[in-house]
Amino acid sequence: MNVTLDVHLDGVAAPVARLTGEEGTMSFRYLTDASQISLSLPVREEAFGDAEARAFFANLIFENEQREQVMARHGIDNNDIAGLLFHLGKDCPGAISCVPMGDPPGKHPGDLARDYYPLDDLEAVMAGLERRRLPAGATDPSPLAGVQGKIAVAVHEGRLLLPKGGAPTTHILKVPRPAERSLVQDELSLLWIAAKAQDHPVARAEVLEVGDYRGLLIERYDRRIEDGLVTRIHQEDFCQALGFAPSLKYERDAAIPERRFDASAIARVLDQTDAPALARRAFFFGTLLNIALGNTDNHAKNHSLIYDRGTRPRLAPFYDIVPVMMDGAVNQDFSFRIGSAERLSDLRPEDLVAFAEAIGFRRFNAGLARGLREVLQSAADQINGLQGPGFKLLGDALGSQMQELSDRLDFDLAIPTRDLFLARGGENSW
Repeated sequence: MNVTLDVHLDGVAAPVARLTGEEGTMSFRYLTDASQISLSLPVREEAFGDAEARAFFANLIFENEQREQVMARHGIDNNDIAGLLFHLGKDCPGAISCVPMGDPPGKHPGDLARDYYPLDDLEAVMAGLERRRLPAGATDPSPLAGVQGKIAVAVHEGRLLLPKGGAPTTHILKVPRPAERSLVQDELSLLWIAAKAQDHPVARAEVLEVGDYRGLLIERYDRRIEDGLVTRIHQEDFCQALGFAPSLKYERDAAIPERRFDASAIARVLDQTDAPALARRAFFFGTLLNIALGNTDNHAKNHSLIYDRGTRPRLAPFYDIVPVMMDGAVNQDFSFRIGSAERLSDLRPEDLVAFAEAIGFRRFNAGLARGLREVLQSAADQINGLQGPGFKLLGDALGSQMQELSDRLDFDLAIPTRDLFLARGGENSW
């Protein structure tokens, strides 16, 4: 499908770039005085070719039912990214919209008093999300809708709202299947622990209970609300920043070193942030904290940059911290190697040193080791707060995970004694 698309950023009147698809290949060119949309696409006069354009824009198209319907209805191939964006780009994730050349932008700031309508019968909506069904007129914000039912909403004065065409949302509501309702409290607990254990911002969330249903309401960090006007803030995940296709979000999935989400790739991204030293320290502590909290699914699309402070991006708040260790059916390998270690059972103190230096620290010194130990100890100190119905299993799991991490790194953390933890699915994890 041969198309030419204008690329818009929310809140910017004129298009910032143009995307062209011809004979199955793509090209991308910035327009005059454009804002940079990716570290992998720096502002320049000449056009970017197919490989660079494809890597960034493929990350904007969800793998969901809507994509399948467009492909079937219009006879578009899965690899025709420009053709898919012709139909889906008006409402792709984040602040970017891709529309046929000359059309108005697909997104605009939203007036909370005018551009939204109430989400009626929330109980029915949450019941539908448990069954993976969205209410009429709502859009799915997640490329992983099969994992948890999700809907993008706005929250204003305590009410949940749906946006009218083009207005931004402010929150995501996640509702797991009935058998997995404990995920709501588990994820919220890990977000709380992460926020208390270290200094880098963490996505804010709260439990939403209506009738027999429970969900997690997560505040979007890529929004600005001023005087009742909601504007999207541009962001990109690490796959986009590195120019990697979404299929390369795990280190183990790359065939060649240059396309691998490993420590050296992470260093390249962190070095280009507005405060590289702070970003490097936050990422290092956050990586080990994710392991301590049992979240080995810490891949490239679960890290982002946000463009809200001048020309250089900053490391976005941490998000999607979930205890995948509690699912015996999930691959527990690290998303990227720590030194030479591919999973917790391989980890040694020398791997920590190698990882720190690979992501850009000059050396792993006593101050860095002390700071990491304080972060992990702070997380461990919160385990005993996880008591009572709905919390004991998570507390036991965290105790076991942190004790093994402490032993393998020779950190001698004070870990509260907990019962033996059995992973969901019945297999003994330790």
